[in-house]
Amino acid sequence: MDESKKHRQSPEFKMSAPMDTNMEDCATTDDTRTDRFKHSFKFFKRRKPPPDFSNVIDFHNCAANNQVLQQVSLQENHKVSASVCQSYGLKPVKDWKAFSLHDVPGFIFIQDPFLHGYQRYWIKRCLKDFPQKPNVCNLDAHVTLKDDDCLWDMSQSHLRKPSGGKSLIQQLRWVTFGYHHNWDTKVYEEDHHSPFPADLAGMTELIADSFGYHQYKAEAAIVNFYHLDSTLGGHTDHSEFDLEMPIISYSFGQSAIFLVGGETKEQTPTAMFLHSGDIIMMGGPSRLAYHAVPRILASADGNIPQCLQSIPELTSFGRAPSKEKTVDVPPDSISEDSECTVLGKRTDLSECCSVLKEDIKGGHEFHSSESNTETDIPSGKRRSNELEIDNPSAKVLCTEQSNFATRNVDLRDTKAAEKGDIFDIDLDLRALSCNENWNAFADYLKCSRINVSVRQVMRHGQGFPEKSPE
Repeated sequence: MDESKKHRQSPEFKMSAPMDTNMEDCATTDDTRTDRFKHSFKFFKRRKPPPDFSNVIDFHNCAANNQVLQQVSLQENHKVSASVCQSYGLKPVKDWKAFSLHDVPGFIFIQDPFLHGYQRYWIKRCLKDFPQKPNVCNLDAHVTLKDDDCLWDMSQSHLRKPSGGKSLIQQLRWVTFGYHHNWDTKVYEEDHHSPFPADLAGMTELIADSFGYHQYKAEAAIVNFYHLDSTLGGHTDHSEFDLEMPIISYSFGQSAIFLVGGETKEQTPTAMFLHSGDIIMMGGPSRLAYHAVPRILASADGNIPQCLQSIPELTSFGRAPSKEKTVDVPPDSISEDSECTVLGKRTDLSECCSVLKEDIKGGHEFHSSESNTETDIPSGKRRSNELEIDNPSAKVLCTEQSNFATRNVDLRDTKAAEKGDIFDIDLDLRALSCNENWNAFADYLKCSRINVSVRQVMRHGQGFPEKSPE
């Protein structure tokens, strides 16, 4: 039984920016009586005696239309079709369960809208891909990383054979991409940016569009990596030039307590559980609401959440069969000779990945997720023994361009497109179904939580404000 259920029933490198892992407790004073947000934060952070979680909202087990929250009705529109949702690993919009809070207008909670098993793709992106250069992370002040360095790969030998101290990936606390927030000046700078991943931008803009934010553009993101002793102190996000468009945050891994209040700390915050796969949106009036994460909740059995422990059995380069089968991943099943099945034959992991990449790059036609037109990929002649592939979820990164007509720079990630690469969640998910490929991620998540927070920086149709002359 994990910590949240139990209570409902009865770095080496310090972060200089977003997370506060060492906030000091202090005795209740007149200040904390008026600062109700701080009082709630301290209450849920304390270890002895442990806090009572009975009044914490669990959106996975709650009754809508009560005094605190109400369910939000959603309808699919022509832009957000079921097939487009699937291309990002999401259920159809009509199947999402979303809630709002009476006391925090503009706040929306989406209860894990991911298709079963598809969170693994985004976890892999967060741990292996997003920390790579030219993105910025907390380790930059201590370690010089080359463009081709992969923190995740560099840490694997250390994770398998610990020799004292923490690996680089265990010391990773945050990563930023798109426009980078300057933690010293608290502003974004027009000339300080890195490419924004097309897949994350597409999914975030799809979610925003589903709730009426039709002109939303994903322009900046921070990925926070929490451990069991991590906290995020009470704060507001007010550095963006557009404070109406929502911040959209994704949770993966261990559960957490999340607090959201009002525009001052005098308002008592609402406490809720964030579980793996949950998404929160803070737009409109809630955009400047104080919020915090006072506690990460350890799973009592020391394992990863149930939703991450199995994965659909995918057909060849396609969706799971209509009667979904799952492949269980035992916690301790890594072996040096791990195998997986590709095109009906057994092979080792390295050959598996090679075969998948070669077969998917065969001069076939793929559909763009935005234009819904077919784009030919001239990546070589198709071998005679390759399968015919008709996979509408495969996308060419260079077709994921949005209209940035008023901007000086297009933040979409074109680096992969220049190499002829594509992103296809099913392709990555097949590789992640191999125990040897997934278990390292699972081990990391047994004591960690990942949060991806995406925001629009500029007002629609406008660029960066002109700097005042010095």
